[in-house]
Amino acid sequence: MRRCFSHSIAALGLCLAAGPASAQMFSDPALEALFAAERFDELERTGVQRLAAQADDLQALLAAALGALRHNDAARRQAVLAQAEGCLQKQPRAAICHYALGAVLGVQAASLGMLKLAASVGQVKSSLTEALALAPQWYPARGALVEFYLLVPSLMGGSSSRALETARGAAQPQQVRALEARIAMQDGRHEQALATLAELKPGNDAPLALDVIGWQRVACFALLNDGKAALARPHLERLQRERPDLAFPPYGLGRIRSDAGAHDEALKLYEQSRRLKGADELPIAYREGIALQGLGQKESARASFARFIKAGKGSPGNLDDAKKRLEMLAS
Repeated sequence: MRRCFSHSIAALGLCLAAGPASAQMFSDPALEALFAAERFDELERTGVQRLAAQADDLQALLAAALGALRHNDAARRQAVLAQAEGCLQKQPRAAICHYALGAVLGVQAASLGMLKLAASVGQVKSSLTEALALAPQWYPARGALVEFYLLVPSLMGGSSSRALETARGAAQPQQVRALEARIAMQDGRHEQALATLAELKPGNDAPLALDVIGWQRVACFALLNDGKAALARPHLERLQRERPDLAFPPYGLGRIRSDAGAHDEALKLYEQSRRLKGADELPIAYREGIALQGLGQKESARASFARFIKAGKGSPGNLDDAKKRLEMLAS
């Protein structure tokens, strides 16, 4: 469930208890500026520092929660959970306290396996439902509850019909359409989802904008993994034009070129991707190793696979394949 909450951090608006405005992540101008600039590490540091000085700083709790959701670090998440629980004891009707608890607990429980998730799922659902009840205009809370219904097994409360019902209650038509596209992705309708997401213009709705970009990335990669490069390519090319600051469009195009045997072109695209936003989330060294191996450059390929394995950030499948390729190249 990690992905389910990564782009759905809550925001405060005019009233702490009633909840935030739907198109704003933070009411604090300094934190909002960091969020809008996607300076997430700095945002997290600021939130943690402010919480240490003032434990009931709700804006700081949001920042700390966002950091905990972006990193695969159980200790980070546990610290935020303790702060969210303390928040609820003092402000039981603050939507942000419920959201932070539900979102972070969902990720923490899922990371510990199905038994822990089963034991915690009731609290996660209750917290996210309460956050939305307190702030029904708040898109991030609604998005998190939609993700809950999509990703949790039906025996634990998951329901595609409840996800759709929740999505259609969003405050803005753009939000409804984006959440419907997310549901289509869960059903495997990635091309349909991409067509919808490509038409959306989130404007200054920062939480929605992050979801729209993030879901396009997921859908494009799903098509590539399914061997449907011809369907993914026009969307990756469009995204490269529209968002030249992002790493994943040239990376995805590099994968397509490498799969077609154009390894030299792929390496140029990977190198371009390495300099852009989000590069640290992509297995670039792994893909470079494959391209170099295809070119017969064994020493360079071994070095790339070794770097990827040492970093240890890739998916289990990619890590296993890199180890196998490294062993093969060493023989």
